Amino acid sequence: MSRGIAKVFLRKFGRVQELRQSNPEVGEVLQITAEGSNRKTFYLVTKKASYQKPNYEDVSNALSSLREVLLAEDLRKLAIPKLACGLDKLD
Repeated sequence: MSRGIAKVFLRKFGRVQELRQSNPEVGEVLQITAEGSNRKTFYLVTKKASYQKPNYEDVSNALSSLREVLLAEDLRKLAIPKLACGLDKLD
C-alpha cells in the first residue's frame, strides 16, 4: 500500500495496521466503516504482496466476494476505481 490509489486510500482512511492484522487471503474483501458515519470503504485483496502483479482470476474472485458483501449488507450504491490497471498493468 505504498503506491497508486492504495497510497491515496492510506492517507485518507489510514487504519492499515487493522487490515494487515486480519491476515487476508487473495480474493477476500476487507471493510472499514468511517468513524461517525455509515460510509464504508472496501479493500479488495487481489495479490498477496504489494510488489506482485494480480491476475484476472484473483481480481474476478475479489469482485465476486465484493458482490456477496454488497448483497448481504443490502448496499445499492458503489463508487469504484479501475482495478489492477495503471501500476499493476492488467488491462
